[in-house]
Amino acid sequence: MSVPAIKTGLDGVIASGNVPTWIIQEADLPNITETTAAIPATALSATGTVKADCYHDMGDVSFTRTPTTRDRKRACEKVTVTVKTGETIEGTLTAIYDQQADADAQINAVYAALPEQSTVYVAMAFGHDSMSATPPKRLDLYRGKVTTRAKNDPVEGEDLEFTATLSADLYRPDVTVTA
Repeated sequence: MSVPAIKTGLDGVIASGNVPTWIIQEADLPNITETTAAIPATALSATGTVKADCYHDMGDVSFTRTPTTRDRKRACEKVTVTVKTGETIEGTLTAIYDQQADADAQINAVYAALPEQSTVYVAMAFGHDSMSATPPKRLDLYRGKVTTRAKNDPVEGEDLEFTATLSADLYRPDVTVTA
């Protein structure tokens, strides 16, 4: 692929308002595998799905992928080679929470969508307008088990929040969203 020469700086998309995030229940996305290239747009509006980006601040959703490696030195090789054998994917999601509100209340929607030991998908559509009426063209998809869900210690002047940690076993980048 040929890339045109750039003669001036390029403006990127400002992150705020352009990273919609959905929590999708496992039952709403069956049969997702390491080769899945597309998901239906209906999963983003399923009954158990929560559009979570209005519940958290910028930077409150993060996933880290750490490769698992081993060293290999074959008799024919002069140098030792580090070989990737797998990876560990850990995620955190912090969102607003109010213990006095009903568990079914709108303010606790993300909390209710992330019970401990449940398996969920976190979908993030980088560069898509969060308030758009149309689904994104592509998104990144993580599947993970909620390992912990804990209320954060409150700080003066900030929202009451909780943090869920996820141990993910699948990452699918640039998944197409089909009509």
